[in-house]
Amino acid sequence: MKVLSLGKRSVAVLAALGLAVGGTVVTAHAAAPAFIDCQLFAAGEPDHIDPALTSTLVGANVATMLFDGLTDTDANGALYGEVASKWKTTDGSKTWVFTLKKGLKFSNGEAVLPSSFVNGWKRSMDSKLASEVAYHGDFILGMNAYSTGKGAFPSSSVVADDKAMTLTVKMENPTSDWPSIVGHSVFSPIPTTMVGASDKVEEDGTKLVGNGPFMLASAITKRAGGEVVLVPNPNYGGKTPTLSKLTAKIFSDTNAAYNAFASGQCDSGPIPAGRYTELLTKWGTKGVKSTLGTDYWGFNWEDPIVGGTKNKYLRSAIAKAIDRDQISSVIYQGVRKPATGLLPPGLPGYQSGQGLTNSRDLAGAKADYKRWLDAGNTTPPAIRLSYNDGAGWDKVASIIIANLKDVGIPAKLDPFAADGTYFSKMRSGKGQMIRAGWFADYPIADNFLYPLLHSASIGGDNLERYNSATFDALVNSARSTTNKSFAQSQYRRAEVQALRSDVVITQTVNRGIATVLAPSIATFPITPLGMIVFDQVVKN
Repeated sequence: MKVLSLGKRSVAVLAALGLAVGGTVVTAHAAAPAFIDCQLFAAGEPDHIDPALTSTLVGANVATMLFDGLTDTDANGALYGEVASKWKTTDGSKTWVFTLKKGLKFSNGEAVLPSSFVNGWKRSMDSKLASEVAYHGDFILGMNAYSTGKGAFPSSSVVADDKAMTLTVKMENPTSDWPSIVGHSVFSPIPTTMVGASDKVEEDGTKLVGNGPFMLASAITKRAGGEVVLVPNPNYGGKTPTLSKLTAKIFSDTNAAYNAFASGQCDSGPIPAGRYTELLTKWGTKGVKSTLGTDYWGFNWEDPIVGGTKNKYLRSAIAKAIDRDQISSVIYQGVRKPATGLLPPGLPGYQSGQGLTNSRDLAGAKADYKRWLDAGNTTPPAIRLSYNDGAGWDKVASIIIANLKDVGIPAKLDPFAADGTYFSKMRSGKGQMIRAGWFADYPIADNFLYPLLHSASIGGDNLERYNSATFDALVNSARSTTNKSFAQSQYRRAEVQALRSDVVITQTVNRGIATVLAPSIATFPITPLGMIVFDQVVKN
């Protein structure tokens, strides 16, 4: 994401901070422009901006501006080294050795070393921190035992040599995609000042100290009306950010955020549901990009009404009743296309038609619902469509409720407050039919199937708490092979198992980023992973 090149920090950064250059104080008028963002947190505050803890795209957008990892993906989808200058494996992807660039520093001036990554991983995967994204470390030999509180940190699997500037990582299984995987924010380095830090560092820029292009300038206010403010990191060893300050404002709903943008208070804003054609025609499409993502609704596997194997035909009736074309055309005016499975187009291993149904099958829905009733069930209480409020998901849910009414299945809205806790509540089993969406953390099939549906991810991103020995075995076999063709076939079988055989989730549309931009914004880079490259935004 961030272009890293060794060199001296520029006069522009010093000017932005009001510091002296050659004995002269550079005034603010010489600084790069500031940017006010009203789309990132348009539907509520982030869950976290700490790279060890954030599990949402909006939180990760900030985390990746504060911290540089070993690798990252640029706006064209290409993998490149951030802190790592090169990497290699000599044993078939079982062990990886990363060589780090010299001279890089954290914003407090401390050197970024291989041991900084060891310290970061010890913290992010410590069971005491209880990170909901610690499972990404399961690729590392022995790390799962550490992150689940069953063993010590696997020091022999993550070895730092600060003198040679190398970091050696041993994998649980041969993992050819490890250079891409390690770009996730949970693998960020930390300075010694953050060793042992709890989850209470996010609102204090003196405690949340990173090595990215920006640093945290002010505390997050945990309510609508608050903001996250970032300024350039004066010790950054890479390309100077194009902005003197980034302010991300927090709103309670997308309509309020858009109104703030339309009134000239912001440089970027969200598009409320149902207004895509209108607003993209008015403001242009520079902020639109297809990404590796999918929207879906999942069924709580432990719920007595919609969960478990006995309620499969109720779930399949619901899945077949949903009109994906209507959701695409009415809510997104075709900007988000109807999805045919969980994996999105463009992802390696993608195959069309993996879901139970690609288009609405009303006759099939009625037949499946009758089959469920004939098994001794009675008309269920209104199915709760659980979603985070403020982002327009009520409009999507209302379409689904009308779709289900055509089958005779009662349903109702079940909104949760836009306070950053929705996904944590879903992880604990509080939802019934659960609204969710997923952008790839790294572009491989495993990144959708393992975190979202594997039983090891229950309590993490497996919001449905789905537990299938058949599904797990297919994913495990794909993870443990070096044969990419066989792995892809296993991942595809696993996708079919979850979406067709068990119907634990049903897809709606493929995701993308769509934001409206002020005319002064010349460049607004977005990666295929859904990350906005704020340090490369150009404002005239």
